[in-house]
This record gives sequence, structure tokens and C-alpha cells, in this order.
Amino acid sequence: MALDTTRVLRIGVVFRGQIVAERVLDRRVDITVGSRPDCTVQVNAKDYPDFPVHVALALLHGGAYHAVVPAERDADLTLRGGAPGAAESAKARAVTIKGTRAVPIDAFTGGSVARQDIILMFQFVRGDSVPTVTREETVLRIGLVHDDRLLSDQVFRGKDFVTIGTSGRSTIALPDVEYKGSPAVFTPPRGTSNYTVALPRGCGVRLALDGALPIDEKEAIQKGLARLEGDTLQLSLPLKARGRASLGPYTLLFQILKQTITVPAVPRKSLLGQLASPFVADSAWTVSVAIAFLLVGSIVGQAILFHRTTGKFLKKSAIEEELANSTYEVLVEEKEPEKEDKPKIDILSAQAKKEQEKEKDEEKKKVPPKEKPQSVGKQIDPEELKRQAREAVVKRSIAGALVGSAGAATKLFGAAGDGEEGTVVAKTFGGDSGGDDLNGPGGALKLEGGGGGGGTMEKVAGGGAKGFGERDADATKVEAKKQEQLVKIDMQNFGMEGSGEGKADVAKVISRKNSAVQRCYEMALKDSPDLSGKVKVMFIVGTAGTITEVSVGGATGSFEDCIKSKFSAIRGLPILPSPQSFSQSYVFTKG
Repeated sequence: MALDTTRVLRIGVVFRGQIVAERVLDRRVDITVGSRPDCTVQVNAKDYPDFPVHVALALLHGGAYHAVVPAERDADLTLRGGAPGAAESAKARAVTIKGTRAVPIDAFTGGSVARQDIILMFQFVRGDSVPTVTREETVLRIGLVHDDRLLSDQVFRGKDFVTIGTSGRSTIALPDVEYKGSPAVFTPPRGTSNYTVALPRGCGVRLALDGALPIDEKEAIQKGLARLEGDTLQLSLPLKARGRASLGPYTLLFQILKQTITVPAVPRKSLLGQLASPFVADSAWTVSVAIAFLLVGSIVGQAILFHRTTGKFLKKSAIEEELANSTYEVLVEEKEPEKEDKPKIDILSAQAKKEQEKEKDEEKKKVPPKEKPQSVGKQIDPEELKRQAREAVVKRSIAGALVGSAGAATKLFGAAGDGEEGTVVAKTFGGDSGGDDLNGPGGALKLEGGGGGGGTMEKVAGGGAKGFGERDADATKVEAKKQEQLVKIDMQNFGMEGSGEGKADVAKVISRKNSAVQRCYEMALKDSPDLSGKVKVMFIVGTAGTITEVSVGGATGSFEDCIKSKFSAIRGLPILPSPQSFSQSYVFTKG
């Protein structure tokens, strides 16, 4: 039921002549005063330890307040601001609400209740018109009695999970010195309207349903309200059920009932209103958000301006450069047209033409015919090339006269002796006296025999100058010597040992360095040609994917240092959670 109220209730609490609490209630609820946390008006128990834990001041019934009539004889209820005789008439119309007598007070402006050292004052004051709504919800009421004294009386909402036991996490904690049994557990409804209660077996439970007579544990089990599960008694309590049970020296009272409350009906805001409410509520936050939007807007504006100016210019330049490059490539691929020879004007006389033709004929006679160029794509054996080169030398140079048994030089040297003929040969090939003169026709040769006597062919061939055949033989000897120096290396990789994590990944990286280790062996063979044997490399892979320590067994000197340097330079190893030890073995032999 929706109400529009223009009055709010103001509560004041006086304890031993001192105001200890004051509160204005803008919603209609049951009003209680005390040091307990669930009281409507709470009094600080540390400052006032003698103040009662719970005192009922007013109850809400039918949407109207009713002041609770105190049960003490020396207590007094006073009502003010009503018509003459209205107070006595209201007390005569007292009603019972939740087991407590109360009188309506909405027709008065205020009043007070005096109880020993406590004075509870209430006053209706004008307030803003606030729409309210009345709601009902299922609640659990728990009371705890010890030595005929009420220690606790609390109301818990229908969604609260309540435990009563000796654990420090219990909703209501009991001292473990007085109680050592299982806790009492109250579970709120889950899909049904019944509470689930777990109590210790043999607690002497008594149940009453909606004003009916109480029943004991045996009758509750027969009616299906309770069942035994081990040492626990499980109860299913509907609305308006109440009961009691014993927890050691404590008596537990529980009741499930409906509670009516009236609260302000907050109007639901639209989506735009919800988004705008933080800006309106906090001006500092509003200014901060506005500045942030301005900064973001300025950045976006600069980006748009750059795109419209510099960005377009750069894009245009890139297009022009790409067009120019593509045009240049097309021009390069195209063949240039052959230039047409312009007609020449002949201004020479007939005599000059004859002399010019005569000179061309003489030049043609002097120039030997050109050989046809060899095809680039044809593959010729290197030995064949050498043979063709030797034949060309024999045909085109004077060396042809010195090669073979039928050569002109053989006949000439054979006919000449130690006399005039030898002098003629010496003059022809070695100068006037057959000495070291290199300026004559045979300056490239040095004949043995000296003086005017002619030398022999064998001595000419054995001199400082070597023919083509001898040079080819020397080259062949050099090649053979190089082939003899090549040594076949046989390196056997015996795999990697180790039980650490990532062994397979480490072995994969190490195997890529086999060629580098083999080069170390090849370099070591230069100093020790007979070097061979097994080498074992022990190394530790750290947590950074590198090798931190290396030791080599079976190698010494520069060979050991080379292997260490190759392993220390290895990168790309897996990242391990902790340093792991591995070993790699090689066997080196010279084939």
C-alpha cells in the first residue's frame, strides 16, 4: 500500500538525566531502543554498559504507529498534542500487537515513556512529502535464555544464515565452558517457504504450529516435521511455527513470522538520469570528467587536422613516386628504336676513292681472320681446353718450331755443329754471341753452350724458361699435393646425457653445433696430426637459456679451449625453471 506522508518521527533517549541518543526516522518501521546492533535507535554499550539491550518503543500496525504500553507498574506513558480526553480514550482502545499491548499515537504530536532511569521521547515533525511503500517479509526471531534471564532477542531476515554454537564464526556464540555440543543451524528457505533447522539430538525440542498445542520430538517425527540423521535432528518449519530447545544450560527460543515495514519508494530513474546522476552529485568529479573529454577531443581534432593536411600531401607524394617508378621500369624494358643512318654526301674525287679502297684491301690482308666465338652454354672439359691452348700456341708462335722431332729447330740444330752454323743459330735466337742479350730476335731464349757454338735442344728445354707442357705438369703436381693434404674427418655424435627438464629441446640446439666442434678438431690436427679419441663435454644450462659452465674431458690445450668457446657461445636454449646439468660425447677419428 503506497502512502504519502508529510510527518516524520523524531526519537530522543534520556538515560539518568543525560541525552544518550537522538534520531529522526524518515520511514515507518517497528521502533526499538537498546545497545543491541539490531535496535532501531542504538545506544553505545561501551559508554553506557547499564543500558538495557532491547526496549520496544513503538510498533507499526495497519500503517499506523502504536506506542508500547510498559508492563512495569512504576512506568508511565504520556501523550501530548491531542484533543481533550484523547489520551485516556487512546489508552482505553489499546490493542495487542505481537503479544504486546499498544495504543495508537498518530493522532498526537508526541509523547514519552518513562521507565526507571530511562525516558523515551517521540515527536512527530513536519517533513518532505516522500512516497512510501509497505512490504512484508519472512523473518526469523531468535531468543536465548539463561537462568530464567533473557540474554538475547534478535530478528534475522529471511535470507540470513544463522548458527548458534561455540565457534568464533557463529552468529550467536556460546561459551565452550558451559556448552560442548553440536551447533544449532537455521537455513533460510531455498525455493520453498519452510526454514530448515538442524538441532543436536536429544535437545528436548518442543514445536507449535500456528497457535496449535506444542508437540515433542517423537510426534514431530510422526507428522513429518522432523527426521533423524545421525546425531542431528532435522526440522522443516513453516510460517508461524515456533519452538524451544535446550543447548546445555541455555534455552533456545525460535519463531518464524511475517514482518511489515514501510520504506520510502525511490522512483526509478531513466537510463539517462542514472548516467547523469554522478555528474550532478559530485562537482569535482564532473569537472575532472569534463577536462578528460576536452583532452580526448583535442587529440582527436589534431589527428583529423593532420589527416586532412599533411596526411593527404604524403599520400599524394607516395602515389606520384609509385607512378614514376612504374613508368621508369616500363621504359627500361622497352627496346630503343634503331637510329636510321642519315644519307652521307660523297665529296671525294675518283682518285681519292681508289686510294681509299686500296688502303682497305691492304688492312684486310694484314688482319688475320677472326675465330668464331665459342658458345657460352657449351660445357668443355678443362683438359680439352688445355690441349686446345697448346695447339694454338704451336700454330701461332715460334714455340711450334721447338716442339716435336720434325720441327725446324730440330733440323737446324741437328745440321749445325761447333762452328759457323752454330754461330748463325746463336745469332738467330740469342744475339750476336749467344749470350744473355734479350733484345734480339730470340731474346726470350737462353742457349746453353755459350760463345759462338750452338746449344742443344735438351739444354734449351732445361733452362730457366719453361714450355707449356712443363707448366701443365707443375700445375698437376700442385693439385696432387693439395689433394694429399686433405684429410677425411670422421666425428661420431654419441648423443646427450642428462635427466633434467627440456633434455630433448637442449639436444636439438646442441646438435646444430656439431660442425663447429668438428672445425675445432680440424684446427687441432694442424698441431697434432695423430690426434683422435673420445671427448666428453659437461655443461650446465641456466634459467636464462644460456650455458653457464662448461668442462671438457679428453681434450687439452687449444682443442679444449675451442670446444669451450663454441659451447659458451650457444644461444636459443629453452628457458628452464632451474639450472640443469647435461653432457655431450663425441668420437673423433682421422679417415
